[in-house]
Amino acid sequence: MTAATGGRRPPMKILLAGSPGANIGAFHQALQGFGFEVVVTTTPAATLTAFHVQRPPVVILHADLAARAGQDLGHRLREAAADQPCFMVLLHEGEEAESVGEAVLSLFDDVLCRPWKTIELRARLRTWERVVRLQADLQAGLDRLAAANTLILRANDQMKKDLYAVAKIQTSLLPATLPVLEGAEFAWAYRPRSELAGDGLNVFRLDEHHVACYILDVSGQGTSAALLSVSLSRLLSPFPAQSALLKELAATPPGYLLRSPAAVLGDLNRDFPLDLATKEFFTILYGILDLRNGLFTYASAGHPRPVVVSGRGRCRLVPAGGFPIGFVEGAAFEARKLRLQAGDRLFLFSDGLPDAMDADRVPFSREGMLRAMKAVAGLPLKQGVDRVLAAAEGWCGPGGFHDDVSLLALEFRGPAAPRG
Repeated sequence: MTAATGGRRPPMKILLAGSPGANIGAFHQALQGFGFEVVVTTTPAATLTAFHVQRPPVVILHADLAARAGQDLGHRLREAAADQPCFMVLLHEGEEAESVGEAVLSLFDDVLCRPWKTIELRARLRTWERVVRLQADLQAGLDRLAAANTLILRANDQMKKDLYAVAKIQTSLLPATLPVLEGAEFAWAYRPRSELAGDGLNVFRLDEHHVACYILDVSGQGTSAALLSVSLSRLLSPFPAQSALLKELAATPPGYLLRSPAAVLGDLNRDFPLDLATKEFFTILYGILDLRNGLFTYASAGHPRPVVVSGRGRCRLVPAGGFPIGFVEGAAFEARKLRLQAGDRLFLFSDGLPDAMDADRVPFSREGMLRAMKAVAGLPLKQGVDRVLAAAEGWCGPGGFHDDVSLLALEFRGPAAPRG
């Protein structure tokens, strides 16, 4: 501990400059006695060199040296101290500071006139030492803040890259191309609220006669919801290595059985129990279309009721229901069957569609959605899907959708012609 610092810090450094004939020896001894580290110079050149090397926060300059060097020494010291706090004191031989001259006074922070009193100088230096220490603490804090900001920026950049990677994976799991089917057509539209979404959908062949589709909605938004959506999309895959959920081996030809949608949802309910910590869950509707007769077999886990629009434009809601996945342990899901006639369209959607709100928080509503679906009955399927989504988006106004929105449509055109 030092007398000058009052703490465990190195003593403050002072540059004391005066010509050989100046009476600065007493000051030198006094400053050292106060606990300061003192560097003494006797020429302008040595003073500038010492300043650049030592970088002292305090310079005490005897007037005779200042006079010999003219104002140039003061100016050059000020320029050298531009990037650091520096307290410059002039030791004046006169009794009045005004006799120094305004031009010289403007270069110094303080002037000490005769009779020089070391105790007075000590008080002023201690005040300046506190300022220097505070500035040093402030700079150290700023440096730590800058370092922390750098780490945050790096972490944020990495997070953006990770989010982009998840978003790319999620997009890749959407149907890039739809199966070309005889007797049926699918179309879809997908509007994530942000880069990462909790909605998912897909359409894929199970075999020559059956096409599967699903639409799911994970609660919440952001990375966690997106990752769960990606996991589910990979699990609900038509590829043999990953399709144990959708098919099971059989001893008789063709060597497999299609698992019922109710059984598929039962397995998902077992494997994805409700996480009480995150309260994350999902709803899903999974169905299989038999291309030979238009029979759509499906099961729902808390997902919105599908809509059937006949070729004449008549709309009706069909049953769905069920608990969301993971809500009830061992829950049974009901297998439902829907016979589609030639020209019928089946719409599956996430709740973000009817729940879309305008600026006054008035929802697009189920009725508004049904009107939009009925209005596009005569349009090509893909165009109709896009028009329905555009109607909901137009309802929202400039703010757009407040939730992820997915829409999957199926049009049955009649039984496929038998081959051979």
